[in-house]
Amino acid sequence: MPKIINQTFKSLTLIGSLLMTAVPFTFAASEPQAGFSAGKATVTATKPSTQTRQPKPFTAHYSTRYSGFSARGARSLSKNGEEWTLEFSADASVVSLTEITRFTINKDRVKPVFYRYKRGGLFGSKPEEAHFDWQKMQAKWNHEDQPVTFPVNAQDRLSYQYQLGLDLAAGKTDLHYPIVDDDEVYEREFIIEGEEVLETEAGKLNTVRVKIKRDNNKRQTWIWFAKDWDYVLVKFLQKDDSEYLIEFAEGEVDGQKITGLKAS
Repeated sequence: MPKIINQTFKSLTLIGSLLMTAVPFTFAASEPQAGFSAGKATVTATKPSTQTRQPKPFTAHYSTRYSGFSARGARSLSKNGEEWTLEFSADASVVSLTEITRFTINKDRVKPVFYRYKRGGLFGSKPEEAHFDWQKMQAKWNHEDQPVTFPVNAQDRLSYQYQLGLDLAAGKTDLHYPIVDDDEVYEREFIIEGEEVLETEAGKLNTVRVKIKRDNNKRQTWIWFAKDWDYVLVKFLQKDDSEYLIEFAEGEVDGQKITGLKAS
């Protein structure tokens, strides 16, 4: 595969897997890795909420950069009957991605019903699909003969990101998620690093910054969520041998345009 196309494909694959993903954690008022400035993050104690949070439809558009290459991405949440649909799409000329999860919500618990991932363009692929049977506690992928048994709080590759936002909004700090993926179930955990006022194309936004917990520091990943805008993802940064950056450009929540803080 030509080098430039391979880099573009890697960038889009990362966007698809990460904009559709979320994070769990412990409290540590730290600043991200030296060499990149994220601003000071302040940790505040939040009392967990006992009220059920009502989801709000949203659309959000992003720009992303990877090793000098750029792409555009978008994600949205919509409702159809009793089900919610979280969708992500990205496009970088020769490669495109779409990822969808359909789920229900009961007492702030996301229960995925259907998941689909499709890569299109020059290096397109057959879609991957999963169907969740909550009575049998099993998920079946379209390319697997045997269903996968999952725990009661399992998520798919995309739905766990929305569950993370719900948990952050509720003031929870125990953020770990079993994720059903093909023939296995793995766990992803996140650390809350604190609150931060973040500069975006829409203006300054109050955010919560979280970090994916890993066994080593070779790869470090941070995600920012907008506190005043239903915890929409507004920034993603991953650093290893290269740097991946995803930044919020514009969007709306429940029909209201996302705008920055008013100057005092």
